Amino acid sequence: MLSPIDEMFQQIFGHAPKKSGTAFEQIAAIASHFISEGEIIHDDKLRGEFSETLYQIDVHHKTDNSSLMGEVKDYTLRNGKVGRGDLQKLGGALPDLKNIDAGTFFSATGYTKPAKKYAEEAKNIIGKPITLFGLRPSTELDEQGYIKTI
Repeated sequence: MLSPIDEMFQQIFGHAPKKSGTAFEQIAAIASHFISEGEIIHDDKLRGEFSETLYQIDVHHKTDNSSLMGEVKDYTLRNGKVGRGDLQKLGGALPDLKNIDAGTFFSATGYTKPAKKYAEEAKNIIGKPITLFGLRPSTELDEQGYIKTI
């Protein structure tokens, strides 16, 4: 079963990726480019400085001034928000990745209050900030008062 994000991807590109979550990762990579220009790498791999763990990076955004690690979650099929545990997983990787300056997180369903609080305090907790983004198809409520078709 395709998620609403997968269906949107299929409408745009004419196909849906075989692996669940890949469509949203690629859409988040595109959005990341629009947020701030630079080099965007989808599904990158970086080795941790201390643990020597090989981390899978959904969206790696490099600019002249910084390098960001982006995590992407599409929980539309289970209708759940991203929780603190998801943020803590990202937060656990950030200090181990010497060349990553900050984290970003893209959610299709929003964030729980504890997740938002963790992101707000990430710089104090782990030494690197985490910025949250909501990325989803528009709803009828979003479109009220706007012309959708001509």
